[in-house]
Amino acid sequence: MSRPVVPCLLAVFFLACISIAAFGVLNPHIEPPQCDSCHKKIPTEEEAAAGHYFLLKDTIDDTCHICHEKTCCKPGSLHGINHPSNIKDWDRKYFRKPKTLPLHNGYITCNTCHLHRMPGGNQYKMVRIVKIDGKKIDWTDLCTDCHIGY
Repeated sequence: MSRPVVPCLLAVFFLACISIAAFGVLNPHIEPPQCDSCHKKIPTEEEAAAGHYFLLKDTIDDTCHICHEKTCCKPGSLHGINHPSNIKDWDRKYFRKPKTLPLHNGYITCNTCHLHRMPGGNQYKMVRIVKIDGKKIDWTDLCTDCHIGY
């Protein structure tokens, strides 16, 4: 192997190691669960029912953004512009408390619309309520759970 190739290979190996450390090699959304990707400790059923999740960050959204702000949910991205999250107060003329979607201590969070574990069956982007028919994706039921007159 020629000398210039060796430093290049070492650089590629080093960058791969940094990427693995930065993004993790295990996906916390699939089985087996990688709970410590999001939680400081695993809550008991009682703790979770009381809303104590021991998240790595202060809020659900901040915890999701550990990974997702680097990809799909960057500030200024389409998703971040179309739908606010981590909010508790909204205009009741246009929006209502969700009928089926969960709030966290009264807040709309990433977890309101998205599942945190990969579901079985036909899902799109881990959205809680979506209908998929071939290439057509119907978000209507998700949106109308909160939005009035959608």
